[in-house]
Amino acid sequence: MRPFKIGNILISSFVEREGPWRQPEAMFPTSDKATALAHLGEMPSWVYDAGRNLLIINYQTFVVRTERHTILIDTCVGEDKPMRSSGLAYPKQSWLDGFSAHGLRFEDIDYVFCTHLHVDHCGWNTRLVNGRWVPTFPNATYIFGKREYEAWEAEAALGKPEDQQAAIWEDSCRPIVEAGQARLVDSDFELEDGIWLTPAFGHSPGQVCVNFRSGDGHAIFTGDMMHHPLQCREPDWSTCFCSDPGEAAQSRRRILAEVADSDTVVVPAHFPGQTAGHVLSDGDTWRWRFMSFIDQSWISSGPTD
Repeated sequence: MRPFKIGNILISSFVEREGPWRQPEAMFPTSDKATALAHLGEMPSWVYDAGRNLLIINYQTFVVRTERHTILIDTCVGEDKPMRSSGLAYPKQSWLDGFSAHGLRFEDIDYVFCTHLHVDHCGWNTRLVNGRWVPTFPNATYIFGKREYEAWEAEAALGKPEDQQAAIWEDSCRPIVEAGQARLVDSDFELEDGIWLTPAFGHSPGQVCVNFRSGDGHAIFTGDMMHHPLQCREPDWSTCFCSDPGEAAQSRRRILAEVADSDTVVVPAHFPGQTAGHVLSDGDTWRWRFMSFIDQSWISSGPTD
């Protein structure tokens, strides 16, 4: 994603993994393949590998630099983590290289926001040091949604050794609390003027969006409220990873309606290419429009290749 500014806030990202990942009909269990292919045919080529019938999905971490803070949003899968599926065992050096390319040290991060606590959004919260999981960012306050954290804490308490989500909580979340670096907050939490959360429940028990406002600009980081531009065209298609597909669809419709036809820059976690963009109304659904970079100025553009 090319860096862009919202007022005095600079937003950028670095990628842990990008590429073909999952068939549309597998990603969205209630989808219709013919309908999906018709929509995909109207979208930029970089969102879908037609030859393999696979959606293109990013895993990335966002960097938000305000006048006062350096903030990370979602920390991908991380390394040395047990109880992860084989599909997440890809090399993680690209994340470290991207972090360094931003001129950052672990000590430079002031806040880490996790939109939710699934495996690909909190993994780099911790590192394995001398056999112990320790916070990766020693000076950061980690912002966890209280509802989200407590849901997975309760899941871990059931003591099922095969439970991947419990393992994620054990190695990537609980150590932050034990180190005194976590802040468990409500879904409408406001860190300070211009930085606040809004609820987007359904994909996970306590998924939230992170909002930034500076001057007349507004950006909303939507986490997994949607995974792919297809969900603008078909907002009732929730993913196979959603804990409550119906609630996820309700959250998606509400948020898409709130940001549609406005200057709000929407930043979904997994969209490929430029990632960020705008939502446009189209009858009772919406269309996605990626941002483009032309002559050093950010504009909105229609789908292009």
